[in-house]
Amino acid sequence: MSFYSIGVRPAVAQENVQKNFAIPAGPLNQALTSFGRQAGLQVSYLASVASGKTSPGVLGRLSNQAALARLLQGSGLEYSFINATTVSISHASNVSGAVQSADGSILLDTITVTNNLNAAMDATYSSAGSSTYLSQQKIEQFRGMSTGDFLKGQAGVMTGDNRNSGAVDINIRGMQGFGRVPVVVDGAQQQNTVYRGYSGVASRNYIDPDMIGGVEIVKGPSSGVYGVGATGGVAVMRTLNAEDIIKEGQNYGFRVRGSMIGNTSTPPAEGTRGGLDQYYKSYLTGCSWACTPQTVPDEVLNYDVSQLGSPNGMDRPGFLKPTSGSGSVAFASRWENLEVVAGYTRRKTGNYHAGKHGDTPGKIISTTRKDSWSGGPGKPDIYNEWTDVTVGGLNRYRGGEEVLNTSQDNTSYMLKSKFMLDDGHSLNLGYMKYKSDFGELMPSMIIRFDGAEQAPLSHVSVDTYTARYNWKPDDNELINLTANLWHTKTDTHIMTPYKFGAVEMPTGYWDIAKRTGFDLSNESKFDTGFGDLTLSYGGSYTYETLAPPSDVDKALDAGLTIEAARDGWRKEGSGYISGEWKPLDWLKLDAGLRYTKTHSYDRKPIQDPKPDENYDTAPWQNKEERSSGFTPIVAVTVEPLSGLQFYVRYAEAIRAPSLFESTTGFSVSALPSIAIKPEHAKNWEFGTNLSMDNVFDTGDELRLKAVYFNNTIDDYLTRGIRADQRGGTSMRNLKLAKFKGFELSGRYDMGAFYTEASGIYYTDTQFCMSEAFKGQNCFSDGNPAGYSQLHVQPKISGSITLGARMFEESLDVGTRISYTGKRPTELLNISNGSQTTTIAWKPYTLVDLFASYKINEDTTLDFNVDNVTDVYYMDALTLGLMPSPGRTFRASLTAKF
Repeated sequence: MSFYSIGVRPAVAQENVQKNFAIPAGPLNQALTSFGRQAGLQVSYLASVASGKTSPGVLGRLSNQAALARLLQGSGLEYSFINATTVSISHASNVSGAVQSADGSILLDTITVTNNLNAAMDATYSSAGSSTYLSQQKIEQFRGMSTGDFLKGQAGVMTGDNRNSGAVDINIRGMQGFGRVPVVVDGAQQQNTVYRGYSGVASRNYIDPDMIGGVEIVKGPSSGVYGVGATGGVAVMRTLNAEDIIKEGQNYGFRVRGSMIGNTSTPPAEGTRGGLDQYYKSYLTGCSWACTPQTVPDEVLNYDVSQLGSPNGMDRPGFLKPTSGSGSVAFASRWENLEVVAGYTRRKTGNYHAGKHGDTPGKIISTTRKDSWSGGPGKPDIYNEWTDVTVGGLNRYRGGEEVLNTSQDNTSYMLKSKFMLDDGHSLNLGYMKYKSDFGELMPSMIIRFDGAEQAPLSHVSVDTYTARYNWKPDDNELINLTANLWHTKTDTHIMTPYKFGAVEMPTGYWDIAKRTGFDLSNESKFDTGFGDLTLSYGGSYTYETLAPPSDVDKALDAGLTIEAARDGWRKEGSGYISGEWKPLDWLKLDAGLRYTKTHSYDRKPIQDPKPDENYDTAPWQNKEERSSGFTPIVAVTVEPLSGLQFYVRYAEAIRAPSLFESTTGFSVSALPSIAIKPEHAKNWEFGTNLSMDNVFDTGDELRLKAVYFNNTIDDYLTRGIRADQRGGTSMRNLKLAKFKGFELSGRYDMGAFYTEASGIYYTDTQFCMSEAFKGQNCFSDGNPAGYSQLHVQPKISGSITLGARMFEESLDVGTRISYTGKRPTELLNISNGSQTTTIAWKPYTLVDLFASYKINEDTTLDFNVDNVTDVYYMDALTLGLMPSPGRTFRASLTAKF
């Protein structure tokens, strides 16, 4: 479900209370919508009642009754208050299709203008499943430094490799990458997988937060049209609409936003070094590889190793000094049958600085005298005496240091139009352009080789085209038809150097990913006589390609080594049907069924080694894969008391190998001799929902959700060590992956004060293989040589937000405190098979402050301080040795006119 219109909390209607109304002349249905928002009332009427009618509008300070009378002048309609918060509109005489009750009042099949923002948030606490909704206000409240920061604080939802590239790679309950969590923006998808060296891969989605109007995240398999392959979940985002920009009472408007941010520095010249030197231990202790033995000083204990770091990057700007910023402008205009929205965003941020307090690289805390013998056949033995040292700190960047390759230079454009035709027809057309020059350094260079240095900026360009048709005729509950056509093109130029000691290899990865999709869906509602029944059904088709760009020769002429891009195509079709039936007031049943069929082809032939002892090779051949299958979803909800629900949900989803997983390329290849199957998620969820109003005070709201989940993914797809005698790695299926745990979320809002909290606790994570590796079949931290260990969430994490509204709710201030725990287990090299480098982050607690002040109805000032205590930490799920931002202020001014 998606909620795109914005309303207000209903207020009590009183005859002697007057309000300021500004509703222009125009279509009556638009006038009634504006009236409901400005009056704080629910307005109920048949669609046919207002169809084709116009209103003279109303301007001035009047009572609700007087304003409504003017709006209905000349329409032949009348109003009546059903209760203090709801008003119904009808013809002066009985309406066709209406029913007259015994007391003479008219009962209508209603269209209700409600607070849809609250309804979207409340859906989390009334559904048989787990989801979360982020409004535009919430996104702005916790924008953070990196794009993915706005997703923080949501139980079970994290962003992988958040400090690189400005992209979003969503992780839901341990499932991440390769289409496990489709990110849908205005109905279109663009996910592209990028090689990250010994730290695996990252699946990237690009979107500017200034363009986002709302986000709904569904956890686990979904029965909707976007649930194809979603073994982890779905994130559905919408861009700005006309109602986000146009003020009440106007038919056109502008929204202008300017932001500034601190704690950044302009990226230095390419090749500038940062952090501790690669061989800092050698300088102190003597012999190690590629170094000359030296005498260990007597004062080696408590030696400050930061003195061995680069002289660059320690000039951190003052706390409140603006060093980067962004700006955006959006325009919208509305006519009787047409809406147009245009937007432009420019964002430029430098490299951020790490925090100063915590586990920073510091003094040597222990030493151990060791000796070793080396030599070889025909060579004399050489005796080395040296000292091993232990140094405090998470990685080589020092406290407060500039973290290289974290800058962004982004530009976004958007143009949308909506044509509203007679009899419920509408057509939406849209185009969006995203361009970014961003800093990035291959994690393995920091971890294994020469340490950190400023790399050339990488580049990405994304074009998105969308066309959506909807037909929802008046007085016909059987038709709510949507047809959606979209196309995306992602052009990626990764400019990442490698260095092995003194050997330098300037290397990059360039590719072009294209996706074209079409989906068709309809919703029908029935009154069966045994309760209301809603059916949703439809299908989708997607065609995608991945190939080298045509201008790759330019890089080769410039001396840049380009890793060969993958080259292949993939087709996927799916059909689904789902239903919701409420036979009794206290019982609701949900069920769904999906069929999916996939076909992929690798254009690159490969000489696949035969799995035998002679190491023979098979002829060159292409990799081709086909798969299909059915997946069900069923749920039962029982509501013994109003507002209290208990539910159980069983949901399945299959995900065929993505285009990256089924083609040949660097990091891993899909070998023709190794058959791989779709991964198959089988998830159980047991939950309780609580929704109560007027609990401790009149008008307060209490919402709670408690969930136990048991998710098993059969044939989990990942990179793995080959079972034959040749060794190496390939794409393969594990026997299963398993995630179990508890999740809790809730909010309490009493107007002047409010609080929100959420958290997750994993009781078990397992990755199991059919054959044992070094005596083990199952690992709690990932599989040998795989990607899975990069996606394991902390054992425990959570956040709590405390806020207050003051000065007639013109000022909203508060704080969010979040805790991120450690991995379920610490990874060992033997577990990784020496193929995947993982980062052992340590638990951290962050405190963020926020304040939003409405200068007037049209102008808002936002001020935030992220990481108030200036903690030195690394994000969970980070891929490289990159500390996260230290204390950072952010301020923005948003105006509508």
